[in-house]
Amino acid sequence: MRPSKKEGSDGEVGRVPPYWSWTTQPEQLCFQGQIPPADVAIIGGGLTGLSAAYHLLKRYPGTRIVVLEANRLGAGASGRSTGMLSPGVGQSVASLVRRLGVTHARRLYEQTIEAVNYAAALIDQLGIDCELRMSGQLIIGRSSVGKRRVRQQLELLRLLGLPAEELSEQALSNVIRLQDSSAKVCATEDPAALRLPNAGVLHPLKLVHGFASRIRELAGQIFEQAHVRCVHPPTRPGHPVRLELDGGEVLADKVVVATSGYTSQLGLFRGRLLPVHLQALVTEPLNEAALLAIGWAGCEGVLDARRLFSYFRLTSDKRVLFGGGRPRYSWGGALDELPSQSTLTLLADELKQTFPIDSQLVVAGGWSGTIGYVLDALPAIAALPSCPQIVHAVGWCGHGIALSIASGSWIQKLLFDGVPPEDLPWFRATMPMVPTELARWIGFRASIEWMALLDRMS
Repeated sequence: MRPSKKEGSDGEVGRVPPYWSWTTQPEQLCFQGQIPPADVAIIGGGLTGLSAAYHLLKRYPGTRIVVLEANRLGAGASGRSTGMLSPGVGQSVASLVRRLGVTHARRLYEQTIEAVNYAAALIDQLGIDCELRMSGQLIIGRSSVGKRRVRQQLELLRLLGLPAEELSEQALSNVIRLQDSSAKVCATEDPAALRLPNAGVLHPLKLVHGFASRIRELAGQIFEQAHVRCVHPPTRPGHPVRLELDGGEVLADKVVVATSGYTSQLGLFRGRLLPVHLQALVTEPLNEAALLAIGWAGCEGVLDARRLFSYFRLTSDKRVLFGGGRPRYSWGGALDELPSQSTLTLLADELKQTFPIDSQLVVAGGWSGTIGYVLDALPAIAALPSCPQIVHAVGWCGHGIALSIASGSWIQKLLFDGVPPEDLPWFRATMPMVPTELARWIGFRASIEWMALLDRMS
């Protein structure tokens, strides 16, 4: 892998502004300390908050909706993702079956497929140009054990009656050409990959901006640099919720908390929703020789089958967006947005070992994003029991694009109908608790080391 001009003389990968900042961002209103009382205030300017705002305005035209974003729209996980629109929830389908049983596991997975299809249809209906391509998703095995894990997942999906297509080594090489992860890969009858048909790729920040434009067209208000410090429930029935901001406050009859990994800063779900940092790289645009070496004409999103897996896609301007490596949790849930040089260098090594040597990829730089992670890897979408005026939709655990868009209609029903749209395990008011910071810090690192060990032993 050749160094780019953004790498240092010692070969370190440059930490450039993330891919989301390479797109011209439309200016929003900045918070000045004066916002009239709102019918609904939405905390968080990512896909969850914007989808909630859009669905509320469509169902209840004229409703006073304000979206409050602490930074820029999409500056959190929504704009820093690799742009995979794909089904799935929880750690794996197998873990869902073990914990929830076949019926609930199947229904949850089906709901994620419905979320993907709904998101794609809504993007098309709204005319949002976010480079959406419904190209499917590949889950690949790059070692003998990886192929066995692919086979097991394929068998389970078929048992549950869920869509998946088997790819042999030859079929996979016709789609994309990658290196084997080990020189000792043995001949095996296991499939090389499976393909999920209900999936696609997109530019996440362009999607964020598209939703914001539609919200403004419906007379919704969006404020950037509006950092909510605390949520104060009503002191008596019939009174509004008070949101304490830097330099002011906002009163709202109802509130939506859509703050992902930043939720603990509001004093909510501390020890239940962990801010976990993921990292990604982006290459310079690939030349014709690199594209010829890799293939990838279908531009499918790709995941590998390891426990600590990498995931990648090809952008419309022919860059490789490559995420993965070890998820990171900082002591006290600190929000460390910049990955270390060593973290990015390890990810660049993974990139080099994934693609053919003659592709000669050039890394332009990398970044981090913060997701909200839950111990059982399931979201939590519900009204707070202590204050039904406040609804939260958090804990996507890395499956956020499709689910966050679909959650807009779910949030709308919870706020104004008072009931979830369906009896599913993620419509819940709370999440498992990790009781102390020491337990969170040690437990997270121990689980990552254990998964890494299992992958190495494989």
